[in-house]
Order: sequence, then structure tokens, then C-alpha cells
Amino acid sequence: MTQPALVPPMDQANALLAPTDAQLALGMVQTPQGQRMALTIRTASTTMTVFLARDDADVWAENIRVGAGQMSRLIVPSGPVRVPPPPAG
Repeated sequence: MTQPALVPPMDQANALLAPTDAQLALGMVQTPQGQRMALTIRTASTTMTVFLARDDADVWAENIRVGAGQMSRLIVPSGPVRVPPPPAG
């Protein structure tokens, strides 16, 4: 369940896919299988919740840490960049 996916991390054929604001919410819940972490991601158009056992939560956290470590600190916006003119004076 929590193994790294062998498919691309996003559907590049989806024309509606774009960066957007998102919220991450975590909470502990009791399920018939025992305590789980409810991890919810909310955007303007979607809400997704997964219920993770402790070991699964550890694997997800490590995968996020590894992914974050691979990111560049340089932020390059997509699309054309408009540079404002220098101040007059």
C-alpha cells in the first residue's frame, strides 16, 4: 500500500492538472482495525483522505522527506515571467 508507485506521480495527459493552493490536515481516529492517522488533502475542487497505520505513516513521511531533499531551492515559475520596469527617478 505505501510502496513507492511505479507509475508517474501525476497524470500528464490531464489538461486540468495545475498547481493550486492546498491544505493538509492530520488527525488520529479509531477504526475497527485500530488507531489510524487520517491524512486529508483539500483543494478548491477535491478532498482526499487516507487512513494510515503507524508503519504506513512512517513510510509516507520518509518518502516525503526524500522527495523534499531532491527539490531545488530555486523556484522557477512556469509560463512567461514579467519583470517590472525599474522605478522612475
